Amino acid sequence: MNKIKFYNTLPPEAKEIRICVFMNEQGFMDEFDDKDGHAVHLVLYANGTAVGTARLFTEDGGKTFHLGRIAVLKQYRGCHLGAEIVNAMCEKAKSLGAQKCVLSAQCRVREFYKTLGFTEYGEEYYDEYCPHIFMEKTL
Repeated sequence: MNKIKFYNTLPPEAKEIRICVFMNEQGFMDEFDDKDGHAVHLVLYANGTAVGTARLFTEDGGKTFHLGRIAVLKQYRGCHLGAEIVNAMCEKAKSLGAQKCVLSAQCRVREFYKTLGFTEYGEEYYDEYCPHIFMEKTL
């Protein structure tokens, strides 16, 4: 059984998942930043084990929320946990007054976000070495 928990500080489980997925697996160097200090963090637990994470923050007073650092441990992918995480984050943003959610998607997974109601905007750009595209969803 899956359980989602929200935290107001970066919990160790989320940090470990992000290090594993983004730094060790994908090679990103700049994983942690000042946004972690004011973000809402989600951890998804499967049978008591932390297997996925994401963060949520706003910079415009709460009308638009940024979803980011969405990650699921490799051995748990393909179980629709990413969709569960994104949907939970959008619901959390809506409960906080958001009208829209935005994210910066790695281009290789943009189709996944499209299935969850996100649309692309802007031009592709590189974050470190990896192509990304901005996406948004009206709530």
